[in-house]
Amino acid sequence: MKRYRLLHHLALAFALASLPLPELPLKAQQVKPPVRIPTTPPEQGYPKLWKSETTGREYRVQVDQDRFSAEWVNLPPESAKRGAYIRNECRRVGPKWIGTSRIHLPCAAGEGAKEHIANTCRLQLRIEISSVQADRIMGRGETLKRFDCQSCRVDETGWGDFVWVPKTPRR
Repeated sequence: MKRYRLLHHLALAFALASLPLPELPLKAQQVKPPVRIPTTPPEQGYPKLWKSETTGREYRVQVDQDRFSAEWVNLPPESAKRGAYIRNECRRVGPKWIGTSRIHLPCAAGEGAKEHIANTCRLQLRIEISSVQADRIMGRGETLKRFDCQSCRVDETGWGDFVWVPKTPRR
């Protein structure tokens, strides 16, 4: 059986699973407004470009009060020509950001000299951001353990931790 894998080992491609917030108020209960977790406002200078210490990918990140988004920006030129992307969208749920990674990447089949682009797959995986600070973003993303490149079918997933740090400008 041939082994299939995504270009650049989509090991930590991320995605969102929208988690419903429980609504349990009873008529006799007094409903309290949700607690807001303070964040550093964007104008205080979150860096725009971040680099994954796990994969080396670079992401353009935007953070506001209730929303976190990141898009892969240093795609390989051949993947960019094929319209590849990884886009992460999250919303705040309690102390975390919960969301989805929408992925569109070429899928390579074969090994060594026989490796070739077999398909271009669209996937959606889950992502959780546990910490957003000015010097570090930490979280975990759903990973592909078994994947059929021909049909773009995900057979098994797992979870992997990641850390992003601000991308330092080259001098």
